[in-house]
Parts: sequence; structure tokens; C-alpha cells
Amino acid sequence: MMTGERCEKISVQLHQRKFQGIQHNWRKILCHLFLIFCSALCGFIAYRFLFKFIRSNYLNQLKILTNQIQSSLDEGLTHNLLASQSLAETFNVYCPSYSNWPQCSIPRLDFMKLIRPLLLIGFLKDISIVPILYPNDTASSFEEYAFRMFEADKGYPKNYGVSSIGSVIYSLNTSKGFPGVKYHDTTGETSFSKFKIITPNFLCASCAVMCNLHSVHNRGIALDSIIDAFANGQRNVSTVTTFVQAFEDKSRPASANFYPIAPSQSSSILVGFVRVLQYWDEAFKKASPMSAQGIDFILSDSKSTYTFTITQGRKVSLKGEGDLHDVKFESYRLSYPPFCSDEYSAYTVIYYPNSAFFPRDIYLQPLVGSITIVLVLLLLELVFAVYSYYLERQLQQKQEALDSKRSFVRFISHEIRTPLNTVCLGLKVLQDEANATVAESVLEAEPAAVTARLELEVAHEVNAEDSDWIVSADSMLLEEVVNWIGFMKDIEESANNAVEVLNELMSYDKIEMKTMQIEKEPVAIWDLLASSIKPFYIQAKERGLQLKVQLEESSHEESLELVLDRSGRGSDANRVIESAAVLEERLHGLQHLMVVGDSVRLTQVFRNVISNALKFSYPGTDVIVRTKWLPDRMESIGAELLEELKSSRPMKVAGSLRVDVQDSGPGLPPENLQHLFKEGVQFDANKLQAGGGSGLGLWIAKGIVHLHGGEISAFSRGRDTGATFSVELPVVQYVEQDSNEPHSENLGGCEDPVSEVHIFPFGKLAVQNVLVVDDAATNRKMMCRVLRNIGCKCSEAYDGTECLEIMRGRLQSSLSETVASNCPASDDESVVEAPIDLILMDSEMPIMKGPETVAELRRMGVNCLIFGCTGNVLQSDHDHFTTNGADFVLTKPLSLERLSETLKSFHCVSIGDRIL
Repeated sequence: MMTGERCEKISVQLHQRKFQGIQHNWRKILCHLFLIFCSALCGFIAYRFLFKFIRSNYLNQLKILTNQIQSSLDEGLTHNLLASQSLAETFNVYCPSYSNWPQCSIPRLDFMKLIRPLLLIGFLKDISIVPILYPNDTASSFEEYAFRMFEADKGYPKNYGVSSIGSVIYSLNTSKGFPGVKYHDTTGETSFSKFKIITPNFLCASCAVMCNLHSVHNRGIALDSIIDAFANGQRNVSTVTTFVQAFEDKSRPASANFYPIAPSQSSSILVGFVRVLQYWDEAFKKASPMSAQGIDFILSDSKSTYTFTITQGRKVSLKGEGDLHDVKFESYRLSYPPFCSDEYSAYTVIYYPNSAFFPRDIYLQPLVGSITIVLVLLLLELVFAVYSYYLERQLQQKQEALDSKRSFVRFISHEIRTPLNTVCLGLKVLQDEANATVAESVLEAEPAAVTARLELEVAHEVNAEDSDWIVSADSMLLEEVVNWIGFMKDIEESANNAVEVLNELMSYDKIEMKTMQIEKEPVAIWDLLASSIKPFYIQAKERGLQLKVQLEESSHEESLELVLDRSGRGSDANRVIESAAVLEERLHGLQHLMVVGDSVRLTQVFRNVISNALKFSYPGTDVIVRTKWLPDRMESIGAELLEELKSSRPMKVAGSLRVDVQDSGPGLPPENLQHLFKEGVQFDANKLQAGGGSGLGLWIAKGIVHLHGGEISAFSRGRDTGATFSVELPVVQYVEQDSNEPHSENLGGCEDPVSEVHIFPFGKLAVQNVLVVDDAATNRKMMCRVLRNIGCKCSEAYDGTECLEIMRGRLQSSLSETVASNCPASDDESVVEAPIDLILMDSEMPIMKGPETVAELRRMGVNCLIFGCTGNVLQSDHDHFTTNGADFVLTKPLSLERLSETLKSFHCVSIGDRIL
């Protein structure tokens, strides 16, 4: 490739990498933005979750507090009732007879001592004795008694019980226009009660002394309900009034509890009541724990509703009448069953938190928590970004090193294959011409005596050891020529070894990068083995080894054994097989077994294993290739391969075929067997291989076998016992058809390898005229020399443009010949050039490359065979060639044998004078 083209290609690759790098950077940016968005989303979700969690915690706290308050409230109201009962029982005993009433009293100091403990146990604000008076009977005499006692008892203050209207029992006017006006009540009549009684607040702690409680509406109704219940036989009945205004503090909602008094000796007669007064703000204060704050109490009876609130330090205050809670806390509502419930009244309380219940940072707490989570996630994302950066950098460095290694391997492969192509072709020319010279000299000397012998020796490529039978005048010169032929053979073998190492390096690269592709098609396994074993007969002979091939079928007890002895002839106790062609003939009888895979790759495996066996075996020993059909193994793998294979004929699983290659070499200890199939492994390389080999052959073979679903293994009993390498592959076979059904003649099941790009209009082809297109003059020269030696007529072209000019001339010449054949004879006898049968096209050339030239040739109508020739071994390079119209691609260095095999697959019958 020229420097300018190489720079252009590198520039295109750099632009592609830059574009890929930009795409990769955008993907990374989008990935990081997505992670940031996810972090923010997680923060929002966390905020909602934390807020609900904190709200739930405070709601639970509210429930706990309200449960404590409600429990304490019920307990306090129960204590109020017990206090009323206790005082009533005391007066029942103190004034046991009905005759002691209503003028039943005790000194004030004694009374205060009696009620003081009662005031401490409940929610009591005041407790008093309320006797029942009847008008015109006891009312006037009771007034005189009461005020005389107040004056006589020094425990009462001066003018105790005297109201604004004098020392009388007073009532409060509830008529319209005179609310709350005091008047002297002597009749006990009210608008709401059927009872005409007077109930003065007689013995009490502080307030409303001598006030007729029956005259106040809600108090009077409560008293009436007790009188009715007592008349019905209910002795321990208690009644709570609805909300009342206390006489001494009308701004605070209160309620009064009444309990009946009946003398112990006259228990069926109701003589009075015990009255208990409680303020609801005081009740809530005593019922609330010290930690309670920020709670609104909505207290309701059947007529009115009041809202209380508690602040820090159990300070309970009245917000006002009605439901005044904050509506934004409506979802926190907590209600409890009614208490103090009777026919007359029932109280209910509903609890709500207010803003003071929650701390000021209730919204800040989840916000801080969510921000913390976001920051942690962002930190993790940053750590991930840094880690990703360094990891990507490390991977990039490794990739660059790998790319450099691969580029180096490809460059070395291409740059070495091109001169090796010249070397191999030159050696081929020298060998052919030297052999021809030797044969010609020998025939001239003794043509009749040595003709038959010479044919055999030339076929086996004459060497110095077998040249003692040649007798001529120039025997010394001929012997020297024969020695040079041997030297050239050694040089050719070394060149082939170098090519093999290059092939192993490229196979190693493909397997390591997992880019090796195999063509899966049915391949006759026996034909594959025959073609793999055949090239090693001469090598076995040269090394002084016996190559034995043992074929076994599960359906046959006997096995076929082919022995190739050290002289190159086959021998057996029962029969003699003279050549490798007999092995192929016998193998064709077992072609019903096929492997689904790539014949080229599998041949590489078998040749590698057999080559190793020949290389390590000691001279004078045997190398045995043994096959065994196992019908019951690898059935599932075979079924999977059949699913991937598209065949025109039905096929079925046929088990597996195991190929064992047994050598008689130095063997392997157990510790070496564990590492045998690893890359680059060689044992005693200097001693056993003289430092040769790459150590990649078995590793590559393992990779290829695994791609075919098979197994490869090795066995050895130890040092100097030889080793056996086993390759087992799943096999299939065609389903047997009836004799009436049409079937393919291709027993191997292999499709014709002719490219679908170009179809020839004729059947068999004899290749005679060849056009060699290569910018390297030595390559053209050597290739043409090889082809001319076998009788081909060769033309040469430096690059693609010269090739196009030559082919245009040939096409015009062919057209002229066609026109002349259809016209009368003329005196013009212009020379008509013969058409080209085969074009060998190099890939990397100046001005116009090989693939582009092939595409242009096909557009021109050129339909001859075109084989690409390239030192690039990448599948993409080969595909580029065939896509543009090449029929096949040959890898340098070229060989006449490989060219002949390829032409044979394209139904060519000959190339030059050589019959295919």
C-alpha cells in the first residue's frame, strides 16, 4: 500500500474513532445526568417518605397523649362522683332521720375539714349541701335558721349569705327582659319544672350561698331528673348538667354534678343533694401530662361547643365558643366515645394538634434527611464517575495495547506473507526446473533402464540419499543438483513453518477476541480425515515412522488398519494397501456420518494434532490415528447444531465420533497435562522442539473444537510412554429415503463452494490463459514462471487500471472474433487474442485496489474466474473481495497445489497441462 493511501485510511479511522468517542462521551454525559436525576427523584421520594414517617410518629405521640388525657379525664370524673357519694353518706349518718332535715348543719370549720380532701382527689372547684324546701312550709323557717347559724358560727365571715336583696333565699329571674335578676322566691315555681321546690345552696366552700339552684334552668332540669329517678327507686343516681356559667366566673365553661341525699333511717325520702362544681379548663389541665402541648380540645354537649387549647407547661386556656381548631390539621382528628352520658346530657371531646404541637423544624427534618440522601447518592455517583473514568482509562490503555498488538500482528503478517510469497513461488520454480533437469539428464544417459524408477522418484521429490542409482557422464553434477533440491525442500519447509506460525497468531487473535467465525455446514467426516491425514505420509516416511490409521464402526466388529511403513509402502498381515488413495476409497464407504461445522477449521485441528504426534515421536516407532463411532454420545449438542443448520434433506443425530492420535514420544507427567491446552504452553521447548513452535497450536485447536460443540483432551501414563490426544465431535447423518424418492448425489452433504456472486455460462473449464495482477514485480514474475512451467499462458498487469485496459482489449478482440465468424471471409487477418480464463488479483495496489478493480471488471461484463490474492488474513478483507465480485480469495503465500484444489472445486478439469 502506498504511503498516501495508508495515511488516508488512517485519517478515516481517526475520524471514525473521534466520532465514536464523541458518541461515547455523550452517552456518558447522559448517563451521569440520568443518575443525577435519579438522585433528585430519590431525594424527593425520601422527603415524602420521611415527612410521612415523622408525621406518623407525631400522630402516634398525639394518640398516646390524648389517650392519657382521656383516661385521666374519665378517672377524674369518677373521683367527682365518689366525692359526692362520700359527702352524701357522711350527712346521711350525721343527720340520720328525716326530722333532722332541712335544718341539718355542722360547724363551718368541720365542714371545710370534711370537703378539703374531697377537693383534691377530682376536678372539684366547689362542693355543697343543697336541702329541699317546700313553699309555705319549711322555706321561711329555714331562712331564719340558716342566717342565725351563719351569724352564730364564727367560722363564717360577716354577712355571709346576705345577697343584694337581703338575708333571704333568692332565685334568678330567667324571664325575657330581666335575665339574671335576683328576687325572693317563696313559691318554688318555674316555667320548666313540674316540681314546686326550693333548693338553696346551703353549706358550701365559697360561692352562691342561699341561691335557689332549682330556679336556674339547666340546674333545675338536672335536679328534676334525679327526683324522677329517685321516685322510681333509683337511689344511687347522679346527673351532670350541660354547660353552666359559674356564679363567681361566668367566662369559664363549667358543669355541675348532683347526687341525692337520703337519711339512713329514712332512705326512701329524698331530703337534699350534694352539688359538685367543676371548671372544664381545670379538668383538662389536671388530666393532661406535663409533656402535652399544642393540642386543641373541642368539648361539646347537646347544646354548646367550646374549644380549649393547651400550651407548654400544661397551661389550658379557652379559645372561645364553637369549633375553632386549625383546619389544616383536620387529618389528625382524634375522637372518643361520649362521657358523662345520661338522659339529660352527654359530653364529647375531639382532639386536634395545632402548630405548637409540631416542632418548627418538622419540615426541615425530612428536608435535611432527603438532602443528605441526595448528597450521599451524588457522592456515590461521583465515586462511580471517578471509578468509571479510571476503569475506562485502564480499559482504554489495555485496548490500545491490544489494538497495537493486533495491528502489529496484522502488519507483520501482511508484510511477511508478501515476501514469503515470492520465496515460496521461487522455490517452487527452482524445484520444478531442477527436477526437470535431473529427469532430462537421466533419460539422456540411460533412458530405457531408469524410466520407471525415475517416475516414482520424481513423484516423491528426489533427494540425495536415493540418488545412488543415477549413472551418467555428469553424475557428480547431477548429485550436486539433487543436493540443491534437498536444500530447497528444507528452505520451503522452513518458509511453510513461518506461514504456519503466522496463521496460528491470527487464529489466536480471533479466538482471544471471540471473533472467529465458522461456516456451519454438513461435512463428511471421513473425507475430512482422509484429506487431513494424506499430506503426512511423506513426512512420516522422512522421519522414519509408521503411520497407522485404524477405522472402527460400532456396527462392525472388524476394523480397517492402514499401515504406512518407513519405506513409504503400506503393508498388513491380510492385505497390502499401496497408496493413500486406497485409504480415501475405504473412507468413502463410511460417508453416512457428517459433522456440522467448518471443514477448513477442523482440518486445521486434525493436522495440528497429527503434526505434533509426528514431531515428537521417536524414529522407528508408530503413530496411530484411531477413530471410533459412539452413537449414544453428544445427542443434545447434535440436536442443537441441527436446529441451526438449514438443509434441504432431513437429517438426524448420530452420536459422536472420537479421533485418537497416539504417538510414541516423550509423554507427559500429570502436572503438565493440566496446563497442556493453555495459550503459549510449551514443555522443554529447547530440548524437544529446538526452540521452535509458538505454543498456540493446541490452544487454538481447543477453541475451534469448542466452537463445534466438541471436546479435546490428552492422556499420558508419564514420561517416555507416549501420549494420546482425543478429539470428539458430534456427528449427524441424512435420514434414509425410499428408492423412489429423489436424492442428492453429493454424499458428503457439502454444497458447491462456487461463489454466488458469479455464475458461469458453461460447465467444465480448462484454465489455460491466466492474468496475474500484482504491483510487486517479483510476485508477478514468480507466479507466471510457476504457471508457465505447467503449460499456462500468462499475462501481467501492474495495477488495477492496467488490468482494466488489458481486459477491455480482450473483450473487444473477442467481440471482433464473433463478428468475423458471422461475416464473409476477408483479406484482413488481424491477430485475435485468446480470452482470459483466470485472473489472480492482488488486493493492495496503487491507483486502484483489487476489490474495486474486480467490481469494475464485473460491470464490464467479465465473467471469467477471478481469485483474490492478499496477505491480509482478516475475514473482513476476504468478505470485501467477494462482495465486489471475486469468486474466491487465496491467502499469500500462494501455492500451485492450493490453487489447483480451489480450481477443482469450481469444476475446472485442468490448469495448463496439469489435469485436476
